[in-house]
Formats: sequence, C-alpha cells, structure tokens
Amino acid sequence: MDKALLVYFILLVVTVAAIRFAFYCLKKAGEAYSHAAKLTSDQKLRKKLSRNAVLAGNKEAYPIYALSNPTEFDGHKPMEPFKFKGMKCIFTDFYFPNRYRDYINYEQRFFCDELLEFKDGKRNGHEFFMNCMEALNPEDDCVIMFMPCSKNWHYKRRFSPLNDFLEDYYPESSNGYKFITYTGERESLHLTKDRTKKSLEQNFYINCDLTGKKVVVVDDLFTTGCSLLNLKKQIEKKGGKVSYALFLGKTFQMPDKFDIWFTAWCNR
Repeated sequence: MDKALLVYFILLVVTVAAIRFAFYCLKKAGEAYSHAAKLTSDQKLRKKLSRNAVLAGNKEAYPIYALSNPTEFDGHKPMEPFKFKGMKCIFTDFYFPNRYRDYINYEQRFFCDELLEFKDGKRNGHEFFMNCMEALNPEDDCVIMFMPCSKNWHYKRRFSPLNDFLEDYYPESSNGYKFITYTGERESLHLTKDRTKKSLEQNFYINCDLTGKKVVVVDDLFTTGCSLLNLKKQIEKKGGKVSYALFLGKTFQMPDKFDIWFTAWCNR
C-alpha cells in the first residue's frame, strides 16, 4: 500500500474516532446537565443547566428548559396586562398541565395545586382577585361577572366565595354573579384533548339587560380564549361590553423543539 494512502487512512480512522468520542462526551455531558437540572431547586441554576443540556442535544432537557423559562416562549408575563380581542386581560401566573409535573419546580407545582383547589372551591381566590383588580384598575361602575361553568353547581362552588367577597369589599361595582341562568349541563372543556377543535355547547343565558355597561370577566384559567369570546358575544347581545378579564392562571403551551433549541442558543 502506498505510504501516503496509508497515512491518509490512519488519519481518517483517527478523525472518525475522535468525532465519535466527542459526540459521546457531548451526549454524556447533556445527560449530566439534564439530571442536575432536575435535582436542583435553584431556578436560576435550573435554567442554566437545562440550557446547557439542550445545547448538548439532550432531548429530555427540552421541556425542562421551556418550563423554566415560560415568559421566553409565551410572550405574556404574569401580572402584566395584555390585550386580547380588544379586552384588557391579566393573569397571576402560568399553569402547567399535569403531564409536565415532573419537569417543573416546587413553586410552580404549588401554584398549579392552588389553581386546582380554586377550581374545586377549596380556595376563595380573594388575594388573586384583589391583585388583578388593582393592576387592571377598571372603572368603578363596571359589572363583575363570572365565567359560566359546565355545571351550575361547579359555578356556585367555584365563585360563591368571591361573590360574598364582592358584596362586602366592592360595593361600588355591580355584582353579576346572579346574571347567569343555567339551562343544563355540558362537557367540561378542560377534559377535552384538543380544545381548539371543540365547539362550546351553550348551557346558560344572561338574564338581565347590560346596555351601556362595561364588564369585568373573572375566570380561573385562560387557555385558548374560546370561553371568553363566547361569553363576550353573549354579553354584547345584551348591550354590554367586556372591557376587562382576569384569570388566576394562563395555560402554558409547550413550544416546538426547534424554538426551544433556538432560544437556548440565543441565550448562551
């Protein structure tokens, strides 16, 4: 064999081996970063470790990084008002569906548990309501209405504590708790897999005239906005205008993998 060809062959073998070894080290580093990100309770360190794992190509780290940086991917921030279809909206914090529970930190889990307890009527929601109302600063003569639920007893269980609170602490605002009359029950949207393709079944009507009234809508969770837009339409039929909407939480939508990788790369 020609010496030059032999040297070329040896260099090729060494180069391929070196590349394979480099990728092996990168893979192991990604696994180590990802494992460390799962274990740490320090949010800042969790972001750094999961970002390094993403850049090292560890697929398991992608959701950890995204869930550690929700404002990087959502575009809206907790307790900062934003516009949605002409309505000034606000939410307290991000809600993460249960399938992501193993990837979120203690504080995020605690908030998600709080939100579910509010939905089940185990938390009154007074603090969340006051904080959001202060940030939105609506006019004093607004009508405060609550998002209709799938069942009348769900509505009462979830919002009756806030209704009692309004009677005592917000007498200047009109309380719209009793403006909703139920005609039956419907399937809960929160139990459907793809809410964007689910048409909202009407199981209520508004039993009063709202002509000239500005309305504040109170709900537990903002996901697609379909429920809010449906209620907005019903309120407009009664002559009112939904100017504000406040939510305890906003559902975090997991971005695609390229978006996660690109964001991690830009934030190096």
